[in-house]
Amino acid sequence: MAKKKQSIPVVVPQSATVVPNVPVAPAPKEPFSIFSFKGQSIILAIIGLVLYFNTFSNSWAYDDMLIILQNEYVQEGFSGVPKILTADAFESYIHQQNEETNQLTGGRYRPLSIVTFAIEQQFLGLPNNTPPVMQPGQTAEEVQRAAFKAKEDKTARDMHFRHVVNVLLYILSIIVLLHFLRKVVLPRAPLAAFFTCLLFIIHPIHTEVVANVKSRDEILSFLFICLTFILAFKYRDSGKKKDLVLASFCYLLALLSKEYGVVLVALIPLSFFIFRGDTAKKSMQASLVYLIPLGIYFLMRISSVNAGAAANNDIMNNPYAFASVAQRIATELTVPLYYIKLLFFPHPLTSDYTYNQVPYVDFTDIGFWISFVVHGGLLYYMVRCIIRREAIGFALAFYFAFLALISNIFVNIGSPMGERLIYHSSLGFTMVLGVLLAKGYEKIKPQAAANAVVGAGLAVVLVLCSFKVISRNKDWQSNAVLFLKDVETAPNSVIANTNAGMACIEHSNLEPDSLKKIAWIKKALPYMDKALSLNSGYVVAHQNRGLCYVKLGDMDKAAADCDSVEKLFPNMPSAVYLSYFVSDYFDKKGIEFANANNQLEAIANFKKASDAAPANPDLLYNMAYAYCKLGRNEEGKAILLHALQLKPDHLPSKQLLA
Repeated sequence: MAKKKQSIPVVVPQSATVVPNVPVAPAPKEPFSIFSFKGQSIILAIIGLVLYFNTFSNSWAYDDMLIILQNEYVQEGFSGVPKILTADAFESYIHQQNEETNQLTGGRYRPLSIVTFAIEQQFLGLPNNTPPVMQPGQTAEEVQRAAFKAKEDKTARDMHFRHVVNVLLYILSIIVLLHFLRKVVLPRAPLAAFFTCLLFIIHPIHTEVVANVKSRDEILSFLFICLTFILAFKYRDSGKKKDLVLASFCYLLALLSKEYGVVLVALIPLSFFIFRGDTAKKSMQASLVYLIPLGIYFLMRISSVNAGAAANNDIMNNPYAFASVAQRIATELTVPLYYIKLLFFPHPLTSDYTYNQVPYVDFTDIGFWISFVVHGGLLYYMVRCIIRREAIGFALAFYFAFLALISNIFVNIGSPMGERLIYHSSLGFTMVLGVLLAKGYEKIKPQAAANAVVGAGLAVVLVLCSFKVISRNKDWQSNAVLFLKDVETAPNSVIANTNAGMACIEHSNLEPDSLKKIAWIKKALPYMDKALSLNSGYVVAHQNRGLCYVKLGDMDKAAADCDSVEKLFPNMPSAVYLSYFVSDYFDKKGIEFANANNQLEAIANFKKASDAAPANPDLLYNMAYAYCKLGRNEEGKAILLHALQLKPDHLPSKQLLA
């Protein structure tokens, strides 16, 4: 009777009947079939390659620019590796932006994937920083355009190779997962292990992880977590120190890939308890040794990463900065329901869920209560299954352990949710489905009927998921494609709207027809306006809207955005482009009015020019000269003194002051 009550869907139950401390006997060699490890591995590898083959032609998108292309350490190849291992993942970008601290709470220390990018760069070829040589008959503009085109083409070729590596690592991680499931979790249920891996590899929610090269940190983390489990059990069963060293090393690599590995200090003893029948005390004692690589990781992290507490006041880095305490708690507990929806029905997908795409809710919201009941029930069932030493307890624990890390409850992760963030937890989801499917397959009689029903069901799921994955991969082709697609599914996101506007600007830059150029700029403006209506303090939207106005010739509106950029982010490096266009325009207008002896209009324009570029003493000199022409010498003198504060050796200001 006890066996009939078990709800875990494994072909052969592994409850209290498991003999403590006795490993599962190795299965006899099987012929090549869907039940053999080799057969299942080949099927999964082919499916993975077919699904993600169309990413090979993709360029860079989203954070690829920050982590790879604009990362000085990555571009240095082998020589940049020591810096990568001793720095925050965004340190290069932070320095380029003239920021003093990391805006992400806790920092980001994930060096392993970035090291792989640097190694790739060494073999792909380091960037050529030698100034281009002008050939006879070439203009300077033609030389610069040719150099830019050559660099752009090389970057695209490099990214094609990196996409291939990402797909191969993804397939490798699934095969390692299959080995882990067959060896440890479901040793007597090879079909359940295969179904789990099949559902995992075809799930469309993983497209961001595979198609966005930067997300290699997720793949490597998952790969080394699976290897850690495999080797930890190998050491648990053999007692060989070599296995312990390898398990500890893989655990350190998992941590260096991404912080997620910290939950293994709980999941490893739990797995010993469930799958080897150890007592709770013995399971924890056997796992204490893995605190050593965890300690090494934390020492490396502490010595390399700035905590970055400044994010608490910035809605773009702290998604709950505008929420009350009740709203924050209610929303954090509701977000997991959105994840469950995407796991069951992964449509539509988007690269951005930042403010204000995920709305705040409170304790009166029906979504909060549904999420509370669903997850409360799952937690209860998880505990019940763990007590009974059932594999489904481990699956649910795996789901909740990684979900806790991305929930914002324990640490602010900078976004309410993200498809790449649920990558690890999704294994728990597919594991539950996989064992349920295997159990259903075993119950259907006769065998032919089971083959027909389960085969047809899997075929439908495979076709639907394949269509979604392959079509979604195309969206990750480039920023210009991704941003205009994702703003449709994330219309209330500040970043999605800003990015869509920037994509329009990029299209305008590439468009040779002048009328079409203007059309793209006009299309960009509503996106920027929408972003600023959601968050008026988002400096990137101000900067890019200002550039749009420059291209449209509306310099007064461009100047207003330029002023906003100066107030919000005085040292923003890329703001120099906007300030140059605005200040140059109004400086020339001021000179025209001054030459026409209209000094009041000249002063007004010089002031606009100086507001756009406040560190330029030439603009202050022009304004002071106009004041002197009006006989307002004291005002002119004060402006000249300010110009000399900016540049003490500014000769025109010295002469006029004298």
